[in-house]
Amino acid sequence: MIRKHIYDTLEAENEAKRCLSCKNPLCETGCPIKNHIRDFIKEIKNKDLTKAGQIVFENSNLAFICSLVCPHENNCMGHCVLNRANKPINVGALEAYIAKNVTYNYSLKPSNGKKALIVGSGPAGIYAAIELKKNGFSVTLVEASNHIGGVLSYGIPNYRLPNDNLERIEKMLADLKVEIKLNTFMNEDSILLEKDNYDYILLACGLTKSRDANLGSNDRIIDALKLLKEYNLKTRYNEGMLPNVYGKVAVVGAGNVAMDASRVLRRLGCDVDVLYRRSREEAPATKEEIALAEDEGVRFNFLQNPVEAKLVDDKLELKMEKMTLGEPDSSGRRRPVSTNEFFNLRFDFVVKAIGQIPDSDLAFTKINVDHGYIITNDFYETNIENIYALGDLTLGAKTVVEACVSAKCAVENIISKENI
Repeated sequence: MIRKHIYDTLEAENEAKRCLSCKNPLCETGCPIKNHIRDFIKEIKNKDLTKAGQIVFENSNLAFICSLVCPHENNCMGHCVLNRANKPINVGALEAYIAKNVTYNYSLKPSNGKKALIVGSGPAGIYAAIELKKNGFSVTLVEASNHIGGVLSYGIPNYRLPNDNLERIEKMLADLKVEIKLNTFMNEDSILLEKDNYDYILLACGLTKSRDANLGSNDRIIDALKLLKEYNLKTRYNEGMLPNVYGKVAVVGAGNVAMDASRVLRRLGCDVDVLYRRSREEAPATKEEIALAEDEGVRFNFLQNPVEAKLVDDKLELKMEKMTLGEPDSSGRRRPVSTNEFFNLRFDFVVKAIGQIPDSDLAFTKINVDHGYIITNDFYETNIENIYALGDLTLGAKTVVEACVSAKCAVENIISKENI
C-alpha cells in the first residue's frame, strides 16, 4: 500500500472513520515515539483539529517531519489490527494532515538558568533543542555545515521532504530563540573544552561517512551521501552544481539511502540498476520505497554482489558474484552465501550505498566508544557525566523517528535531574 502523504479534509475524515478505536491500540505499540494515535484519530472524527494537533505535537515536536519520512508500514501501520486484512489505517497520512493544518504554539516554562550545548542539528539535535527550550533551558545549537537539518537537509531529497518543512523548523528555532552557530565543526577536544561553560552537552553529529564497498578507488565510484548532498544543495538552496553523473548507473545496496540515491539518479536522467546481495524480502528499504523506485524506472537485481571493479573501454566493469540465501544472521535476515558463479556487468558509474559509519575526524578517546559509536546508558548519557549522545552516533544508522526518540529520552532524563 503506497500511502498518500497528505490527505485533504474529506479524505482524512473518511480514513479516520475506518479506525476501530481499539481499547488496546496495537498501532501505538508499533510507534517508536509512542504517539497517541487512537486519540488523535478520534479528534479527526470529531472534526477538532486543534485538539488533534495538541495530542500530536505535545508528544512529538517534529511530527510534521516524521509523518512524511517514517517507515509507517513497519511501525504503526504494520501493527494496525486492520493490517491483517491488508487494509491498515493510513496513520502517516492522517498525522501529516494534522501537522500541515495545525500550527501549535508551545507553552514555555520560565528560565531555569541552565545552559545546554547541542552538537549537530539533525533530527535528534533539533528535537532536543526544542524540548530543552520548552523546559526553560538556554540552548546553543552548533552545526558543522552551513545549513541546519543534517539528513533532513542534505540526505532526504525535497520530493520526499518539501522545503517548507525545513523552513518550519527554522522558524520554530527562531521563535524559541535557540542560538545557532553554523560552519562550526567540533571534535572531542573542543567539545570537552566547553564542559565548564554548559550544564549539559548533547552530541547529535550523525553518521557522515559511507561504508566502503571494497571496490577500490575510482572516480566513477561515488559515495551515495555525497551524491545526495550535492543534489540537495542545488535543488534546495541553489548552491553548487548538480552531480555530474550520466548514463547507466549501478547503486550498490537496498536501504532507504540507496532508494533515495536511485530516485535522484533517475531525476538526473540516468538509467539505474540496484544491485543487492540478498533477496527483496531481506532489503532494508521499506516496500513502499522499493515500489516507488520501481514506478520511476529503477531496476532491481537481487542476489547479486559486486566483488571487483575495473575500468574497461571507458566503462566501469563489475565482476558480479551470484548469491543464494543461507541461515539468518545477527540481523535476523537470511545470510547471503556465494554460489561461486560469476559474471560481468558494465556501467558508467557505481554509487555505493551500503550503510553509514561515524566520522573518524571526531576521534573520541575520552568518551567511550565501540568502533566509533558512542556507548551510552539507557538514558543516552555517556561515561562523562552530563554529556549525552543521541541519534545515529550511538544507535547506528536508524530512522528519523528513532533519532527523535533518543533525544526525547535524554531530555526527559535531564529534566528529571533538574527536578530532583
